[in-house]
Amino acid sequence: MNSTRLFDGAAHHPQHTPPASGGPFGSALRDYVLNSLPVALEDISAGRLTYHQLADLQEQMLRSVAPVVLAEDDERTARLLQLDLLFLLSGYAPAGPQAAPRALTELISTRCGRFPALDPHLSYELLIDVNCEEHLRSGDIRVFSAGRDAALERDFYLGHHLSEPWARSAAYGLRSLVLPATVRPTAGRPAPDRLVTDRLVTARPAAVLDDVGEHLAEFTRYMARYRRLSQEAFDRFRPYHMGHPGGPRGASGAFMPSVHLLELALLPPSKEYGVFLDQSMSYFPSWSRPVLARWRGDSIRGANVSQRLRDGRLVLDPAGRDRLVRVIDRFVDFRMAHLGVTRHALPEAFRDRTGLTRRDIHGQGGEHDILDGRDPGTSGFSVRHVLTNAVYRLLALRADVAHPGSAPANS
Repeated sequence: MNSTRLFDGAAHHPQHTPPASGGPFGSALRDYVLNSLPVALEDISAGRLTYHQLADLQEQMLRSVAPVVLAEDDERTARLLQLDLLFLLSGYAPAGPQAAPRALTELISTRCGRFPALDPHLSYELLIDVNCEEHLRSGDIRVFSAGRDAALERDFYLGHHLSEPWARSAAYGLRSLVLPATVRPTAGRPAPDRLVTDRLVTARPAAVLDDVGEHLAEFTRYMARYRRLSQEAFDRFRPYHMGHPGGPRGASGAFMPSVHLLELALLPPSKEYGVFLDQSMSYFPSWSRPVLARWRGDSIRGANVSQRLRDGRLVLDPAGRDRLVRVIDRFVDFRMAHLGVTRHALPEAFRDRTGLTRRDIHGQGGEHDILDGRDPGTSGFSVRHVLTNAVYRLLALRADVAHPGSAPANS
């Protein structure tokens, strides 16, 4: 699916029979989560069912499938089972975790003990990556919504999953300019798989920057499609993504790793951005945590485009600097599109609509506290400040690249 098909109104058809491919991979809870759970949650919203009644029904169902669930030891199936168990648990998010049936929490605890690498909460990796990978394999995708909203929720997840390779490709392209031991992505394609290995390459800055700009433009086209998602539809499934007070953070797009790899390849982490990374590392997909940690350390030590330009180890002629400015502009375009989409979807986090243009953000004088406690998003951070800080850092970098020496070093 390309970006133009997101939120185009194509109907969502939940599966009622096992996938034709069959095989050893499958969750014993698949049919219930795909077909029954969205209907039950819709009935609760409409007052036709209570959470207490749902818990009783699920308790019986879970007790009957527990032997199968507990006997399953295939790693891929374990991920699907964990996704299904946590979908059930997240269905109780509006009522609080205490509303969930005991059989559910027992199964989650047991599975986590058996597979310690599994996230014990509905994470970005499970909700987006595992969920969408299963959709691409079998056609199944887990959603909380029923009816017409199910297609919008499906596309919300797919848009994140399908767009990320473009950001990842851009990140690896920039990294190839500052560290010679990085695979350069193939022009015109998303980056190679997430297990990219390092080897020496020779990169031509002009070609790399052109590729990076194209990939960022495609990435932004995906984000722009989210404007077609209504606030009403988003509000119906967003509560199931939220973390519980005092518990783990929710499944948030803030934890899409390649956006952060891209920023770390461009400039060193600021103090506020460091706070975000410190508190977020365990919420990023498991494959990305060591990569983010390594890139962060490298970036702090100067392996980023900004510092390499400053110390003369990356030399760009005027045309090359223009290309880099265009790359930064493309990244700003994405950040501003994300800001606009979020402002539309979460108006309560943007009661003050002033100070949100590029000019306003560039002139705000510094980054704001992302832990100020006001209007936290799904990720638990201040929505407004996380987004505007990201734009501010890029605009400060742009000014420094376009007019060397005009902006202080990021700190």
